[in-house]
Amino acid sequence: MAPPDIDSNIDSSASASNAPATGHGTDRCRNSVFAYDLIVVVLLLALGVAYFWYPKWFDLGTGRVLNITFAMPAMWFGALGGIVISLKGVYDNSVSSGQWDDGFALWHFGRPISGALTGLVALTLLLAINPNASPSEPVVYAIAFIFGTQERRFFNFLYEVAALVVRVPNEGQEKVLAATGLTPGEGKKGDAVLISGSGFSKGAAIKFAGQPLVNPIVADDGQSIAGILPDGSGTVDVSLTNPDGKTINLASKFKYV
Repeated sequence: MAPPDIDSNIDSSASASNAPATGHGTDRCRNSVFAYDLIVVVLLLALGVAYFWYPKWFDLGTGRVLNITFAMPAMWFGALGGIVISLKGVYDNSVSSGQWDDGFALWHFGRPISGALTGLVALTLLLAINPNASPSEPVVYAIAFIFGTQERRFFNFLYEVAALVVRVPNEGQEKVLAATGLTPGEGKKGDAVLISGSGFSKGAAIKFAGQPLVNPIVADDGQSIAGILPDGSGTVDVSLTNPDGKTINLASKFKYV
């Protein structure tokens, strides 16, 4: 049994339910993990209700770097994503495949904790990309939940942001101009957006339906660009032009909501 990861299902690679058993499993351990997951779900629901009905209990103020009151819901959604994938693992590796392995019990117990931390880190990274404005709350919570269930994609996102925040030496090799990803794929004016690919140069012009990206930041390795969305509506094209005149166009790639 391998820890379940939604990424493996999306990528059509070997999922936890199809992985060969690496050890033996007991009903007692499996039932303990399942009971633990249910208890965490109840606690999360209780916290959610308390946060909704008594928000003053959680009003801890706003710091210069991170809004604490904003961070707690992000952690809540990250923990929820972690417990969802844990429950999926219990089902896939017991009821569905019958390959439960006690050796992964600790992984299940740690999922809500790692999910909560992932939600907090994801919020911090979004603020690092866009330090002058707060990101959209629904976007943050959706990202926290998704990353809580998808470890691999969280670390891919972490790598992309690290390329912007931490100066990576340029290898000096010319790379083909290409865009391989746009995160998120939809949003509104003022949201942060990250374009990944290769061959991006300092001074590149990025436009959404002809409107320039606000405060664009090009990574030293030329593999990512971050900035703030300009005004727009509907589904639009995204274009990128390097100072040398090389241009790429992403047709109908972004949707304003």
